[in-house]
Amino acid sequence: MTLFKSLLLGTAAGFVAIAGASAADLPSKKAAPATYVKICDAYGAGFFFIPGTDTCVKVGGYTRYELQYTPAKDISKVTLTSGSSQTVAVSQYAKTLDTYGTEYRGTINVDARTPTGMGVARSYIALRGTGTTGLRKSAPDYAAGTVANVLSSTNADLTMERAFVQWAGFTMGLATSNYAMIPSMTYNANIWAGFPNGMRQLSYTAVLGGGFSATVGLEEKQMWNNDASSTSIVKIDTSNTLVGNIRLDQAWGFAAVHGTVGKATFNNGANSTEVTATFGPLSYAAGTTVTAGTDASPKSETVYAIGATAMFNLDMIAKGDKIWLTANYADGLTGALTANPLGNPNATSSGGRTFGGALRNDSNLVYLGTAGQFGTTTGWNVGAQMLHYWAPQWRSVFTTGYVELTPPTQSQQTKLAWGKGSVYEVRGSLIYSPVKDFDIGLELQYLKNSSKLQNTANDTSTGATAWKTNGYNGLSNSAFTSKVRVERSF
Repeated sequence: MTLFKSLLLGTAAGFVAIAGASAADLPSKKAAPATYVKICDAYGAGFFFIPGTDTCVKVGGYTRYELQYTPAKDISKVTLTSGSSQTVAVSQYAKTLDTYGTEYRGTINVDARTPTGMGVARSYIALRGTGTTGLRKSAPDYAAGTVANVLSSTNADLTMERAFVQWAGFTMGLATSNYAMIPSMTYNANIWAGFPNGMRQLSYTAVLGGGFSATVGLEEKQMWNNDASSTSIVKIDTSNTLVGNIRLDQAWGFAAVHGTVGKATFNNGANSTEVTATFGPLSYAAGTTVTAGTDASPKSETVYAIGATAMFNLDMIAKGDKIWLTANYADGLTGALTANPLGNPNATSSGGRTFGGALRNDSNLVYLGTAGQFGTTTGWNVGAQMLHYWAPQWRSVFTTGYVELTPPTQSQQTKLAWGKGSVYEVRGSLIYSPVKDFDIGLELQYLKNSSKLQNTANDTSTGATAWKTNGYNGLSNSAFTSKVRVERSF
């Protein structure tokens, strides 16, 4: 048996040798060398070279699912029936409102960088697709006392979040605002400036050394969350506003001062009614009809905002812990104080139902009741956000903030108008990450809205009399909202 196996193995080896020799004598074509993707670690993890170029690219994005619950409230308003009679009636019952809503979202972003003699030339694109249902689709129209969409309405849209070029210190295109400096780590809007859809701009950043940098630029005002409601003719115009900051970055974190200045313009397109008081659970649309060419003569006011923001690393508590603090003052530029929709809650946005039926609407430039006379709304805020890791896979984000808005004194106005108002919020979340870049989180937010009225004595209309008779000279309302989020990044 052993001899037989040896003969078989020897014969097989002979055949292999003969075949190899014969193959070596045949003509052959040399295979093309394989092209491999090379890692580019000059700009951090995830970058690779585009074959045949010195450009490095990183592709990323995320997918997300959210479920929101916000309790609803009855929406009522004063209505005139005939002559001088009036009634206070429920125009929309809470049970007909959506209290749940969902959002599904997907983003894709591409970051391309190429070295040049004057620094890195960078182009960046981020595209977001979103679909929403129910509560998340649209806010009720509190001014009219009706609801635009109830009971499982849906929508979908596509949004460009970022599209910019950076080179030699310049940023050109749709990029992060140079005023707002706290990252968005929460599921609902904050009581400080935030621009999730980016900011169209032309800006320049100078690195001064020692951790100091300075930025100056033009940002488009229309994106500053400053438009009044669609029933108002007082709107921020679409020209640019000057924005700047000075920032210090160190191992402990960063500190910055930032400001912006521009113009708020009275739009004189046509006759319109300036809505000066709008309520949720009890609604009275008060306003004065303004005539184009007289009261609505072109009018602009200088508006500005200034603030300070700092971040401190808190690794002594837990690795990765951080806290952000901010304080701001604004005159006619309230988008520097609150993220949409808190600054403009009548907007039909996914967050417009945060209060569940008790909202106010403020314009930056307010008509005072006499042709050509206007005033600006002022305000201030303070806010804090903390990120804390309970364990590597468990973390929380805590926020608290207070914002106060003061419209101008409208002694010449004959209709009810908003007086001083404030919003206070506190919120917390718990987020579990089974693996890196995969989050499952729950967030709870509590808000309290307190508002006063002006001109309760001046407004003798039937509707206003009904409000005063029923003691509605102000509004104080509290509410909470909750969200569950599942998100996977890559």
